[in-house]
Amino acid sequence: MKRACLFILFLALGTASRLTAQCGVFRTCTDRDFRAMSAVIGYGSARITNLGSTPDRVMRGVNARIDVHVVSLLLRGLPFRTYDALIGDFTYGRRTSDSLPGLFAGDVEGTNGFQATFGYQFLAGGQLGGVALLGGLGWQEYYPDIGGTTMSGTSIPLVARVEFGGRKPIVLTGWKSVSGDPATGARVDVPFFRRLLVTAMYWRADGSADVWNDPSGNKTPGRASLLVIGFRTAELR
Repeated sequence: MKRACLFILFLALGTASRLTAQCGVFRTCTDRDFRAMSAVIGYGSARITNLGSTPDRVMRGVNARIDVHVVSLLLRGLPFRTYDALIGDFTYGRRTSDSLPGLFAGDVEGTNGFQATFGYQFLAGGQLGGVALLGGLGWQEYYPDIGGTTMSGTSIPLVARVEFGGRKPIVLTGWKSVSGDPATGARVDVPFFRRLLVTAMYWRADGSADVWNDPSGNKTPGRASLLVIGFRTAELR
């Protein structure tokens, strides 16, 4: 997990300088539409549910996300639209659900929560007038940790993206897994001010969970979900 976080961070930091040179070679970028990287900051609420007799584990905090759109930039000369995103999404905050009883005296459940999602998606499609429709496949891996109760899962979703408008479109994105752990989600981005958009996202996914106070230590089926409301910088179009 630490290696994955560092990979996303270094890639994001190096993207701007590297792609500046590529824009000169491919002549597909301008000061106005160069959006090789987009970011989100906002409120995030994560849950781990469907844990049998164990109450839902809930956390709330700050969400930050980075999407890198390298392949889309390089393919902008094609006669059809493309979109790709290398995704790193993180939420950190406080556990807000009631504490679970410990296995022995002095055993106290953690008070913090963390959620990390990594993934990639590539979409292709067309545009007619002010409406664009794109579809494709992705890969997603998620890892929430709420007070020591953890869950993990991996899915390959089918992704659809619809854009309404001109240079500042309203964007609707939805996905549903076709392989791996069941997962479904949706996101909406609405223009707000200059390069900022208001964004809202919700997804839920099944996987294997480790309950903090389970004496057996065995994995159990569970479901993770994440709600994000915040601001996003404009993406590559």
